[in-house]
Amino acid sequence: MAKKDKSKSKDNKNKEKDATTLSLGKYTAYFEKLENGKKVNLKDLKSDQNAFMPIEVCDEKVYMTEPDGKLIQNIDNQQKCDFMIYCQNLPQTCFIELKGANISNKKDYNPYDQIIDTIKFIRQQEELKELVSANTERHAFIVSNGRQKIPKGIETKERALWQMLFQNGKNRRILELVHYVKVTQADRYSNKERIVCSPKSPVKIPFSK
Repeated sequence: MAKKDKSKSKDNKNKEKDATTLSLGKYTAYFEKLENGKKVNLKDLKSDQNAFMPIEVCDEKVYMTEPDGKLIQNIDNQQKCDFMIYCQNLPQTCFIELKGANISNKKDYNPYDQIIDTIKFIRQQEELKELVSANTERHAFIVSNGRQKIPKGIETKERALWQMLFQNGKNRRILELVHYVKVTQADRYSNKERIVCSPKSPVKIPFSK
C-alpha cells in the first residue's frame, strides 16, 4: 500500500486555509488572489483603447476583482471602475480606471464618477463595506497609455473623488490619493505629479507614495 505524502497533504491544507481568508459572503467568488511577487498587466479586454496598468504584487493576501462586469451587476445609472484591488494585510483598497489618452470629464463617462459610484455601491453592501471602512487606506488610479491629456475644469470632480478616498485623521493631499498613471514602453518608473511606469517597472501593490 502506498504511503500518503503528509507534506503534500499539509501544503494543500495550508493553501485551502489561505484561500478562505477573504470572507465577503456571496461576493467572495468574484475575487481572485494574486500571487506575491507576480507581475500582471491589468487590461480591459472589452475596451478598444488598449489601455492597461502594469502592477507587481508585493504582499500576501492581495485580491483583485472587476467591478465592471463581475462584482457589480448591470444596474440603471450605476457606474463602475474597471479593477479593484484589496490588500488585506494593511488594509488598502485600490480603484483603477483605464482610459485612453484623453480623459473625459463628461457626465456618465468620466473616471471620477465611475470610481465614486463604485465606492458608494460597496459602502451599501454589508458583505463589502470593510473594503472601504474608516481604517482602510484608499487610492484611485486613472490610467492612460502613452500620452495623457487631463482636461481643464476637473477640479470639482477630482476633489469629490478625493473626499471619498480621504481618511479622517490623515492629512493627505489630492495627488497623494488620486493618481494619474501614464504607461510607457520605456523601462522607467517615477512618481511625482503623475506616475510614469512600464511593464518592466510596474506600480507596486500595495501602493506606497
